[in-house]
Parts: sequence; C-alpha cells; structure tokens
Amino acid sequence: MPSRFKKRLLTHLSHASYEPTEITLLAEELGVGPEDFKAFELAVREMESAGQLVYGDNRFVTLPPMGKELEGEFRRNPRGFGFIVPRQRTAHGDLFVPAGLTLDALTGDLVRAKVNETRRRPGDDRSPYTGEIIEIIERKQSAFTGELRKQGDTWLIYPDGKTLLDPVVVQDVSSKNAREGDKVVFEIMDYPEGDYLASGVITQVLGESGRPDVETQAVIEAYALPGPFPEACIDEARALTRAFDEEVGRAIEGGEGFDPAVRRDLRDTFILTIDPPDAKDYDDAISIERTEGGGFRLGVHIADVSHFVTPGTALDDEAKERANSVYLPRLVIPMLPEVLSNGICSLMEGVPRFCKSAFIEYDRDGNVRGQGFAATVIHSSKRLTYLEAQSLIEGDQKRAELHARTKPNYTPQVLDALKTMNDLAKRIEKRRFRHGMIHLDLP
Repeated sequence: MPSRFKKRLLTHLSHASYEPTEITLLAEELGVGPEDFKAFELAVREMESAGQLVYGDNRFVTLPPMGKELEGEFRRNPRGFGFIVPRQRTAHGDLFVPAGLTLDALTGDLVRAKVNETRRRPGDDRSPYTGEIIEIIERKQSAFTGELRKQGDTWLIYPDGKTLLDPVVVQDVSSKNAREGDKVVFEIMDYPEGDYLASGVITQVLGESGRPDVETQAVIEAYALPGPFPEACIDEARALTRAFDEEVGRAIEGGEGFDPAVRRDLRDTFILTIDPPDAKDYDDAISIERTEGGGFRLGVHIADVSHFVTPGTALDDEAKERANSVYLPRLVIPMLPEVLSNGICSLMEGVPRFCKSAFIEYDRDGNVRGQGFAATVIHSSKRLTYLEAQSLIEGDQKRAELHARTKPNYTPQVLDALKTMNDLAKRIEKRRFRHGMIHLDLP
C-alpha cells in the first residue's frame, strides 16, 4: 500500500541536506525495491495531489514552495521573535516571525501567518521568507500556574515556565482567599498586547509556593496531566489479572491454550533485573551466556504489555491519551492502571511473566553477528539495584548489601552473570573507541 511510504518521504524530503532528486534515485535512497516501485510512485502522486510535494515533469521530487499564507504551530523566543512550524511542510522549513509581528501568540498556539519575501545578499543562506501572524486559530493552553505577589496596590501572578514571560494582572484576589506567596492556577482573560500586561482570573489556590506537594500539584495542573483511570479501564485491568493466573498456569503446565511455538519458555534461563532503588515497576530484564569461539548471547526481555492492552479496548484508548507514564517527586502518574504496571506487567523476582525478548549475538570483539526476537515466558531470578550491581562487579559484597532492596543472596549465577555482562560491555566499548567514539566526562 502506498500509505506506508508517505511518512518516510516527508521525513526524507524535510532533511536540511535534501536536494530535488529524480524519483528512481529517491526510491534507491529510501531502500525501495523494484517490486515496490509502483506503490512508491503512487504514493508520490497521491501526495502531489494533496499538495504535500511537487513531482515535476522531469520526475524530480521536492517539497512545495512557501505559499502566500500558511498555518502552523508557533514557538516563541524570550526575545520576542518566533518560528512557525508549518502544518504542511515546505521546501523552506520553519517560518521566521520577527519581534513585533507575532500578535499575542504563545508557544504551542495554532496560527495563520502572511508570508513576506525578503531579498537576500548573495551568499546569505537564510530563508528569503519571513512571516507576520494575522490570526490565532486555536490556543494550546488556557490554564497556567504561577506565584501570586503584590506590587504596590496591584496583584500580579508571575507565571511558571517559559510560555508566559511577563507577569499577569489579577483583580479579585479575595474571592479565592489567595495570599501573597501562594501558588495559584489561573486563566488568561486578555492576552498581552504591546506594553499592556495580560490579565487573568484565579481559578484555584494550590498552597504556599515552594512546598514540594504544592509544586508537584502545580506541574500536574500546568500540563493538564491525567487523574484517576476511568472505571472501565480498572475493570478491564482486574479481569486481565484474574485471567493471567490461569493463562500463565497453562503456559507452565503446557496445557490446552498454550502454544510453545508462539511463546518460548525461558523460565529455566537465568534472568535478572537491574533498576533504581526506588523503582515501582520492572519492565525490562537481561540474560547473558557465553557462546563457542569466545562470543556472547545477550537477551533483553521487555514486559509484553501488548499482550494485555489490545486495540479497541478502554485500556488501549486511555493509554493512547496518556502516551506515557509521568514520574514526579514521590509520585507516578502511570500510563496503565497499577494493577497492570506494578502487577502482571512488572518483571518481579520469583514469578513468571510474559515478555517480548530480543537476542543479540556478539563475537569475541564485541561485534554484532546475529539477532533474533521472540514472545517468551520468563522467570526473573534476581532483582538488583544499579549501585548493588556495580558493587558486585567491583567485588565489594558488603557495599552491595547496603544498596540491596531484596535479600542479598548473591549466588555464583548472579556473580557470573554480572562478570560476563561487564566483560561484554568492555569489549563493546573498546570496539566503539576503535571506531571513533568520543567519551564525554560529564558531571
């Protein structure tokens, strides 16, 4: 299907070094084989019809030129100017908007701009186009957070972040019982214009600025981070948890409903997790073994969340809305209900779990010689923390025990696995240095 080429085409054509290229050469650059060329050319023609690119009579392909107007997302610089990232990419990239021509647009706003062409001196590589925002189509953000202060008889909110750069005037402070120094949530009523500050209204008082719990809540409000999961998600997660006990039981027993050809049984393979000491969930694990000729087989095992979160479910819809888990001080806002993320999708020590596993074959010099992938059932044998693992690698078991979060039972298998991993890591590092790797000693 031609649709599979469209995103790759846009990405390739948008690269700064791209120059108009004949379609057959372009197909080669993108690794399109002869058997797919017709579908590739169809994708080009469909994108041409949609105005996304230009396919000339000479069969050269390029992005369209800058039009007289464009729509896109505005990104404001603290010095007053900004750039518009066009909704529809052009051959000239982002559009520069000089200070004074940005209207009252803020970072993230969807705007419409008039495009002006400027003559450049020979040798000046800058785009000949500049913009002037003529309409703000949609505001990205309506609620903001900041600290309330009093200046003379005027109440001002000093916004958090870099979206609003100047203070915001507020009038009726007493309606929310706000006090100077409070962290507040507010909405903009009138946006800044020229020398006039924005004005707003306080919608919520979070508490005294600087308190960790207040600052954390301010981040949640400022970024509109999600709250509790819908009941439908919780119900699905609980049902999956109950079903998993039976499903993993069939996997262990090899009974009806479990197909070893679909999910490989690795419960007898020595596998361990290494995470921060305060980790709440464990979503990846590793295994390693030496192979003939002095090589290594490294296994990377990722919790198989896709087995539980399937298309069309409430869990899938909610996960797409959340996109990722958010880690704040002393608080995690998970992408999935904790009965999954901290339960059957967490590779806890001593229990069977479903994974997607990648297997990488290395030779004795740390070069990759092969790879493979499989759906698996694993059984994590040991949970380690980073400092615990490093202490064991350095041979200091007493120090390792200080950083342990589980019983510090360091069997020969644990010590041998860490020794082998460290051996492989050093060989890979040595190979990368030979190939020109730069080491940056950062604090």
